[in-house]
Amino acid sequence: MEYRVCLPDHDWVIAERHKLIPSVYAGIATAPKMPGQSKALGYSGPTFIAIRSGKHSSSTANTHAQDFETLLTLKEFEELVKTEEGFIKPVIIVTVDGGPDENPRYQKVISFAINHFKKHDLDAIFIACNTPGRSAYNRVERRMAPLSRELCGLILLHDHYGSHLDENGRTIDEDIEQNNFAYAGKTLAEIWSSISIDSYPVTATYVDSGEPDFLDYDMDWYSKHVQESQYLLQIVKCKEKSVALLHVVDCYAY
Repeated sequence: MEYRVCLPDHDWVIAERHKLIPSVYAGIATAPKMPGQSKALGYSGPTFIAIRSGKHSSSTANTHAQDFETLLTLKEFEELVKTEEGFIKPVIIVTVDGGPDENPRYQKVISFAINHFKKHDLDAIFIACNTPGRSAYNRVERRMAPLSRELCGLILLHDHYGSHLDENGRTIDEDIEQNNFAYAGKTLAEIWSSISIDSYPVTATYVDSGEPDFLDYDMDWYSKHVQESQYLLQIVKCKEKSVALLHVVDCYAY
C-alpha cells in the first residue's frame, strides 16, 4: 500500500497560554564500527524534554539555545556528545522542523549557533530543516507517539497550591499561578522520565521562566565562517594565513 505523509509543520494547542510547552530533543545514536555507512544511522537514542509554562515562557531560539547547553551536560547524552577525553565532539548536526523559533535562516538562530560554535570550539555545526509540509519526517517525530501514549487518561491539576483564578478565569495571584504551573510541569517531567524509548533513557525537566539574551555577531567573522540558505545553516572553522600583504582564508568543507 502506498500513502503519502502530509502534516502541518506546527499544530499549536488551542488553549490560550494556560498550557505546558514541551521542547523535545532526540539524540540519534550511531552504530559502532560502521563509519561512513548510512545503515549506521537509525532513529533511536536518548531523549531530552524541557517543559515550560506557556503562560510565563515560550518556545524561542533563546530557550532552545538554553536547552542545548543543558543537553550537553546530561549524563544520558554523554556518550553521544562527548569524546572519550570528555570534550564536546567537534562536529554537530541538528535537524529542526523549520518553525519560526528554530529555522536556520533566522537571525536569532544563527546568533546562538555562532555562540555554541565559539563556546565549545567546534570544527563545524550544521542546522538543517525540511521543506514546508515535510516536518513529519524529522526523526524526533518517532519519539512523539510513545510520549503521547503516557498522557492518555492523565489529568494535571491546575490548582495544587490553591486556585490562582477568579470566577471569570482571570489571574488573581501570580505567585500561586507560577507554583501551580511548576507543580504540573514537574509532575509531567516525572512521568516522562520514568519511561524509555527503544531501550534509551528519557530525561525530562521543568524549566522556570527566563532565557538567555540575544547575542549579536561580528559580520566580518560571519563572512568567513558562515554559509546559509533557506534550509541549511553551515558554520565551519577556518585557518587564517597571512602571507606578506595577502590575507588568505582556507575553510574546511564538510
